[in-house]
Amino acid sequence: MIDDRLNFNTHVDYGCEKLAKAINALARIMPSNAGPSSSKRRVLASVSSSVLEYGGHVWVAALKTHRSRVKLSSTIRLMTKRVVSAHMTISSTAVCVIAGMIPIDIFLVQDNQC
Repeated sequence: MIDDRLNFNTHVDYGCEKLAKAINALARIMPSNAGPSSSKRRVLASVSSSVLEYGGHVWVAALKTHRSRVKLSSTIRLMTKRVVSAHMTISSTAVCVIAGMIPIDIFLVQDNQC
């Protein structure tokens, strides 16, 4: 998916919508109060993060825009909050640290350097 300005915003939007659907489907399996342990939740989260990996090479260029960074970060935040059963007021950085997951912008840059 290429948009007219080659900033890949439509591709990021599509990927985030797809990831949000996967997260919501997994949220039905793992409710916040009871359900799988944090380690099992992390395994389920890795399933949904693989959705991001398919477009990672393109999204490194998209991370240059603030809009794309915010969109990707907010979508990943949904997943990390589910992993740790966090309240909605927790910061994105804190929930990534508690979940033991790498923030998406660092993950994509690191993935493309290898």
